[in-house]
Amino acid sequence: MTFLKSILFYFLVVVLFLFLLLLYILGGVRYITDFENNTCEMTYMFEYPQYVRVALDDNIENNYPRYGLYAYGEGFVTEKLRRMHFTGIPVLFIPGNAGSHEQVRSIASVSLRKALKDRTPFHFDFFTISLGKDYSGLYGGVLMEETMYVHHCINKILSLYKGNMDNVVLIGHSMGGIIAKGAILLVPNANVSTVSIIINLAVPSTPSIVFDNTFANYYYALEKKANVIKDAGITVVSIAGGPRDIIVPANQVIDSTADINILSTSIPDVWKSTDHQCILWCKQLVLSIVRSLFDSVNYTQRPPRIYNEPARKLEALSYHFLHRSSGKRLYHYKEKFNFHNKGEWIENIQRQYTWENKVDNSKKVPTYLMIRLIDPRDHLTIETINLETKDWLFVCSASSLQGYSRVCDWGWNLTNRTRMAPDYLYRLRRVVDLDTQEIKYPGVTHIVIRIPSEDLNNNVIITVDAYSHEKRILPIKKRSWTIKNLVSSDSSGLIDFTPGQTRYYLTLNKINVVDVELKNIECKDIKGPVHTSIELLESWNFGISQTIFFSEIDDGPKTLKVQTRSNYDTNVSAILRMTLEPKCSYKFNIKEGAIIDQISCLIRDRWSSLYIIIISLLLVIISLRLDNEKSIYPPLTVTIALCIYFGIVFESFVALAIICIFAIGTCCSVIFLGSLAHGIAVRFLARAIAFSMTWADWLLGGLNQLPLFTTICVISLVPATCGALAMVISVFLHFLKLTRMYEDYLEELLMSCLRHFKFGRFFKSRARTETSENSQQKIIDYLILFILWSFTAVAAIPSVLVWAKNFSYSTQLLTEDFILLTSWKVLTICIILELVQISFKSSNSWILSNMLCFLSWIMLSTTATARPSFFQCFIPPSVALIAVILSLYRNITNRLYS
Repeated sequence: MTFLKSILFYFLVVVLFLFLLLLYILGGVRYITDFENNTCEMTYMFEYPQYVRVALDDNIENNYPRYGLYAYGEGFVTEKLRRMHFTGIPVLFIPGNAGSHEQVRSIASVSLRKALKDRTPFHFDFFTISLGKDYSGLYGGVLMEETMYVHHCINKILSLYKGNMDNVVLIGHSMGGIIAKGAILLVPNANVSTVSIIINLAVPSTPSIVFDNTFANYYYALEKKANVIKDAGITVVSIAGGPRDIIVPANQVIDSTADINILSTSIPDVWKSTDHQCILWCKQLVLSIVRSLFDSVNYTQRPPRIYNEPARKLEALSYHFLHRSSGKRLYHYKEKFNFHNKGEWIENIQRQYTWENKVDNSKKVPTYLMIRLIDPRDHLTIETINLETKDWLFVCSASSLQGYSRVCDWGWNLTNRTRMAPDYLYRLRRVVDLDTQEIKYPGVTHIVIRIPSEDLNNNVIITVDAYSHEKRILPIKKRSWTIKNLVSSDSSGLIDFTPGQTRYYLTLNKINVVDVELKNIECKDIKGPVHTSIELLESWNFGISQTIFFSEIDDGPKTLKVQTRSNYDTNVSAILRMTLEPKCSYKFNIKEGAIIDQISCLIRDRWSSLYIIIISLLLVIISLRLDNEKSIYPPLTVTIALCIYFGIVFESFVALAIICIFAIGTCCSVIFLGSLAHGIAVRFLARAIAFSMTWADWLLGGLNQLPLFTTICVISLVPATCGALAMVISVFLHFLKLTRMYEDYLEELLMSCLRHFKFGRFFKSRARTETSENSQQKIIDYLILFILWSFTAVAAIPSVLVWAKNFSYSTQLLTEDFILLTSWKVLTICIILELVQISFKSSNSWILSNMLCFLSWIMLSTTATARPSFFQCFIPPSVALIAVILSLYRNITNRLYS
């Protein structure tokens, strides 16, 4: 009965692990597939793009043969570039991880066409760098190489202008933005003043993968010197792509040192999410970037150049990325504005109303709508459609008489508080949300909306909604996880909105995902589609993270996911800002998102911690096998308690499931694919040393029988190639040894069965059976070690990729991190020589077991830090240290018991 209970318990545990892993996989699939369609317009070149090579000094070219500096040109401009004749303002584009120098063409082409179309007295010269598509986002050595090369490129570009230009604009994509900072902060004797503006596009300020110490130190060094950028007056803008960018999510792009952090979904007249590559060619975004650069230029200087004053640069950039409220160029609003003395004044005392003009070409005077401020309602929302004038919103004191009414002679301009808003029909829509208590200056009586005579020719629509703010804030209830709701639709979030109101706010109390479904809409006296939008505002970060539209024919729920919560206080609530048509009544079902969507957010923000958790749990498993006499409950209890405390219970179960599946997969590979792996190794040796298949097979067998010779051979590859390659080879050899052990175990088991049926050999067969059991335990231990080595070797993949990518330039990887190189050497020796064993007799093995448990708990604690990925680089040296301790402990124990 006890045996059946144990079988049932283990079965339930396995089912639970598989179920949680399935949820994790579904959440991952949802994360990489469930986002809005790409609605960006493609940026096309007007003429054939050409890239003119700019040669650096010979010693630089020789030191960096994989890289190149190019100038971008089209048509007649290219001939000037070939003559090295540059008269514009230099802009250097730095591609990202494995990126191409040709990615500059969208921004460069739009900039060139804008200068020609607007006939500006200046233009921008775009330069770009070919970095050989190196893996700078994974490998620290390459990152530093590229940084040095970019520094030389900046100096070369400035030298082309012969003293007419003293700084450049840097635009970095992905890891290119990190290199842009490093080129002026981390290079010895670098002149920070050579850069005026840095625009980062989807740049990971916090990386997900940090496998080597050089990579981590690069980021740490940037953080220590971040204040140098501020002191030098360099303006930094960091733009994230939003939900569509699954490679570098928005929470990783937020840069604490940037002057502007913004999502592409928040930028006025863009309002679109971009994926990691689309952010370079999305026409709406490219236009905003180019316009901001043109407005950052001081026309009065000769030659024109970027403003030196940080405030002037930030004003232009903020206008286009944050506060654009009117035209396509930076506009300075007048503080005071005089009204037309013969204008038509209209005052409507209703708190909610819509004003719509009838197109009248005969009107030659403006119309002024007056909104009285004497009211207990503290907030006012005003929306305008098709109102094109730049100065349209004012606050004034109605002190003059016009007929029987009081009007204003002038007013304080509030238009700079307004903003452009997304519109379902792509009309010019502007909106303002005012706290009337903040603008009740002494003597002020009215808000005034100015509609000039030329705009009266358009179908101008103005909606006014005055309200008490606290009455328009509605909470969203968390999803009730009941059996009923699992089998039927959850209507707990059903909310009715009556006609008349335009603005509502809904707070997401510690909710990361929300589902919104329009159940019913009834409208009166409306022609055409109804504009209804919901914006997700993350109050700890400027702007809108997502915008969704609803229409009368909307046919399903839409999901909104918070993008940057992990960077800020989780106690602060995100907000849904609703814009409703006042002539309509609505019925929305708004509730917390489904479990799969919540898991997708968890994966997006914390997937990198899974690697650390897997290694730490493997150490716990090894510690339990080191001391078989110790009860498993105390270490398991502590481990579970730490997982609960650090909030990684779900990831821990998933990690265990991954370990189990990997173990099962390894066993299946050993049983069914052992001969295939052996054949691959034989063919590799035959090609590598030009042997026949027979000789290669014999040599491989000899390598298995002579581990010391094999170790010397593999270690000798390190100076000629890289340590990471030796680690990968040693793991493969460990797998081959595992297959050989399995074959020997089957042979021994078969012989034991045959001897068992021979007369008079019963007692000897029992001894053979015990030997088979020992072989089985040895295989299990060998399997556990193989899993540990395999997951540790994951950190070697970036180095191997970089080595293979640059093999044609150099067979040796000179930039390998010293700590990693040492770790790979130690692990290679321990693996091939089989110095590490788990099961050995020792009365003091509990000391080693507890030490491993303690180390695993320290690893688990790193997942609760602000940036757990920075602890990944400690995994290989930690495992190497453990391997050395286990090897020394084994040798000492064997000597004591021999």
